[in-house]
Amino acid sequence: MENLAVLVTDNFGAKSRDPLRSKVGVFICSSDSRRDILERVLPSIFKYWPDCPYPIYVGLNTFHKIWPGITSLVAKASEWRKECLEQVAQMSETHLIVVLDDFLFQEPVDQSRLSMFVSKALNSDLPYLRLLPLGKSLTQRLMRLPRAGSVFGVEAIEERRPFYSGLQIAIWNKAHFSSLLELQGSIWDFEHQQRPGVSHFAITSRAPINYRHLVEKGRWLPYAKSLLEQTGLSTDLGTRPILKKWMSFRLLLDAVRHYVLGYSNH
Repeated sequence: MENLAVLVTDNFGAKSRDPLRSKVGVFICSSDSRRDILERVLPSIFKYWPDCPYPIYVGLNTFHKIWPGITSLVAKASEWRKECLEQVAQMSETHLIVVLDDFLFQEPVDQSRLSMFVSKALNSDLPYLRLLPLGKSLTQRLMRLPRAGSVFGVEAIEERRPFYSGLQIAIWNKAHFSSLLELQGSIWDFEHQQRPGVSHFAITSRAPINYRHLVEKGRWLPYAKSLLEQTGLSTDLGTRPILKKWMSFRLLLDAVRHYVLGYSNH
């Protein structure tokens, strides 16, 4: 805990030097029911993003001083959309870098590259900029087909594409993010929804943040303990259930399908 406090202090010391600090905040989606996940994964952000120049917020249902310098946004326990709406309404920033609470950072964040994309999103008024390239099909990889609409390392996402509003780490216009939260459906429905006439974008090459998600449908993925260990964090997963090891095979098949077909949220 002491080391984490030092990291957070260093982090906040860098914030005054970033001119976009007043416009951009990092919003970590979570809740009291997932605090065990948050407490195990959040240290990876401090470890690999010590120079984060933006305020960091965590969504919860009751006030907890998670770590020094981290602001808790409290919403009455309900369903995911309502909680997020109430939480982000408490932020003064106009843009959000949205991070899910089970995203384990795996290597140092490329802040200079991230700052470039933040500037692009704000200066070009992009409603949504996904900080992970769209998956290419095997045919596209072999033929090196150019992407339509790609400019300055950013491309438009086709409206028919699955996960049009995917919750991979992305830069969101807060008002647009809130407008999608106001629609009906689950968190999984959210990732496919869109507003008429509002274009979404994604970066076209190397992501500035390297991460993996560790939880699916409320359970730790089979490789969660191994990835935590590789990151140098505690491998104690507490009492939350762990998916059976055979799920690793299914996940491998999904990865192969994504590689060949090129459509997914990866």
